[in-house]
Amino acid sequence: MKDDKKTVLLNEIHFWKENKILPEHYCDYLIALYTQGDESQQPKKRKRNKKIFQWEAILPLLLLICIVGMAVITYITAISFGMQTLFLSIFVVILIFSWFYFRKKNLNPMLVYITAAFLLLFYTVQINGAFFENKTMSLYWLLLANCIIWMISGLVGKKLFFTLSGFIAMVFLILLIII
Repeated sequence: MKDDKKTVLLNEIHFWKENKILPEHYCDYLIALYTQGDESQQPKKRKRNKKIFQWEAILPLLLLICIVGMAVITYITAISFGMQTLFLSIFVVILIFSWFYFRKKNLNPMLVYITAAFLLLFYTVQINGAFFENKTMSLYWLLLANCIIWMISGLVGKKLFFTLSGFIAMVFLILLIII
């Protein structure tokens, strides 16, 4: 085989290896086959362009900031219900964009789901304060509804984490009500 064709073929095999198109051991076998085991014939590896701004690293941090921010807004500051709802709406928009990004990049969106569950929990507490004057029994019922939502979404979405979290939280909530 001519050297230029061999170089093109080896470059293509290295591309497959870097992007995990073929398993690594297959690519190693093909490289050894076409270079006949001679490493000096292998073309130099191209350096991949590193992104300066990587969303995969920023989004989990942003979602964590949403959870902490909503906790601070709900429990620490004395902001009105309308302002809390505004902040919650902003966090929900961030969640929606994050979900679309995770789906586009074929990443596991579980972090988005967990963040949404926490925001729902915080909003449940806000609703109890705004509409039910922080009555304990209404909070229990709202939290029970929240647990049922977690369990149903876990069963429908086949997310064991949500099913177990909803069930365990419901058991503890019922024990708290009884005791």
